[in-house]
Amino acid sequence: MSTTLSRAVSTFGRKTNAGSRGKARGGTPTATLGRNQQQRQQWRYRDGRRATRCRTATTPMDGEVTDGNESQAVIVRSAGAILVPHPDKAEKGGEDACFVLKQSGAFGVFDGVGGWAEEGVDPAEYSEKFAEKSAESVLSGKRDPVAIMTEAHAETQVLGSCTACIAVLRDGSVLDIANLGDAGAMVARDGSVVYATPSQQHEFNLPYQLGWIKVYPEGDKPSASERAEVQVQAGDVLVMGSDGLWDNVPAREVAELCTKHDGDAEQAAEAIATLAFGYSCDPQYDSPFTQEARKAAEGRAEWADRKNLVGGKMDDIAVVVAYFDT
Repeated sequence: MSTTLSRAVSTFGRKTNAGSRGKARGGTPTATLGRNQQQRQQWRYRDGRRATRCRTATTPMDGEVTDGNESQAVIVRSAGAILVPHPDKAEKGGEDACFVLKQSGAFGVFDGVGGWAEEGVDPAEYSEKFAEKSAESVLSGKRDPVAIMTEAHAETQVLGSCTACIAVLRDGSVLDIANLGDAGAMVARDGSVVYATPSQQHEFNLPYQLGWIKVYPEGDKPSASERAEVQVQAGDVLVMGSDGLWDNVPAREVAELCTKHDGDAEQAAEAIATLAFGYSCDPQYDSPFTQEARKAAEGRAEWADRKNLVGGKMDDIAVVVAYFDT
């Protein structure tokens, strides 16, 4: 008989504190992203679930990115995001954060590590501040995602830690992606996966994470992020998400969903998040998370009762979608 995820939550359902290399896994509104920009906070209500905390921003200086060759340059046709909190965190809005800078061609997803709550720290504060500082870095002119991550890391001086994934459209048609931890990004083309970031974990369910060096020196560094440059073309789709997405939905299903919304990024993001939420609530669903959990349990006597684990993984879900065109 299978073991459901809800029965095994103490080991696999949330990150556990594992010594010096990581904190347990799993708010306040994000401050302004800088001067002279118009911004809005996205509030969505669907089926009793609230999505919040993803900021979008534009400035008079925030022009579309090209390499000087207008016939070859790729632009962002449509961009959108949605954040769906874990049901137990609905009142506070969850612990994920993101930014969407459509005309700058820059996007980010950040997942606050929930274990800080055991020490009386709101995990959302770090991820929100990191998203804010990342967006400010882009708006100040930085285009290198590792440099953006590095600047945000230095300036996010609050207790907590987070995983981070940042993508920037550069040089006309190159999508530059830096990922640290178990959030991630994928590029879809015609319903298939062209590229997907690998998850970075010190061990199963213990992702790489960034924290304030002064109080959390054992955290990872932005230079440890996985870097990729993906040549994109008209019709390609970028999907970024926290582990609440990738732990529940295989990348191929996400890619297929991207073909069904006529290039409307907000509709696509909502559809992807809805699918992830549905899977996360299903105790009999064989999720990507439980598949990896069973692999991790092989050869470990202390995890013998996890070898038949199944079920979705309830978590905060962040989704950012961008459609490209010429």
